[in-house]
Amino acid sequence: MNQASAQPAAFTAGIRCITFDLDDTLWPVMPAIHRAEARFYDWLRVHAPSVCARYTPAALVAARSAFIRAAPASERHDLTSLRKRWLRGIALEADTCPERMASEGFEVFWLARNEVEPDPEAAAVLEVLGRHFRLGAISNGNADVFRTPLGQFFDFAIPAAEAGVAKPDPAIFRTAARRAGLPAEAMLHIGDDPVCDVLGARNAGMHAGWFNPGTSAWSHDAPHPALTFGRLGQIPIRLGLVRPAPLRP
Repeated sequence: MNQASAQPAAFTAGIRCITFDLDDTLWPVMPAIHRAEARFYDWLRVHAPSVCARYTPAALVAARSAFIRAAPASERHDLTSLRKRWLRGIALEADTCPERMASEGFEVFWLARNEVEPDPEAAAVLEVLGRHFRLGAISNGNADVFRTPLGQFFDFAIPAAEAGVAKPDPAIFRTAARRAGLPAEAMLHIGDDPVCDVLGARNAGMHAGWFNPGTSAWSHDAPHPALTFGRLGQIPIRLGLVRPAPLRP
């Protein structure tokens, strides 16, 4: 039996809220990141050319990545704060205004970061789910779902920076449960990362669905997720909300 025709898992009748990971679940993240970095570098050419004299676009991305990797683990959940600190640092290094870099420069990047291109099935799926469940977002990234084309479908969002921890820490999932006003067992979290999303949600007492379009093997000692989706369009089917399309003869 394939994913699209499988019967709903027994627990789905008790689900009252569904939360989603954002990056690489509802949209591919790297096109948005590449676009945002390019737009930021264009801003630098005009407003901080001394930075461009020191860094090519690729070197600047590499410097930012190295800065975040070197940050204490206790700070890596807040990518916005880290990026602003890095921006101030490279501004001082290049003898330009650190506050302008951390405000205007960051804003240029961040607005472009939210210009995501959702999965073609995402809006229709969220519209169906929203008729039956509260919908929330739980993300380690710094995208703001309410600034994206999908924001209209969501009731709340919990970014790691707000929760004070990142997935898979159970605390971020518990924060989402409190925001939803529900016990964890009444919530289903769906995401693409087996550790951050599936195991993290389970460890917080939630149910978990694995978005696995690449059909990767489940390589963890914990049981395979009861719900696995190769496409977003399979979610309403697997939850018993719509019937699968009949097979053509």
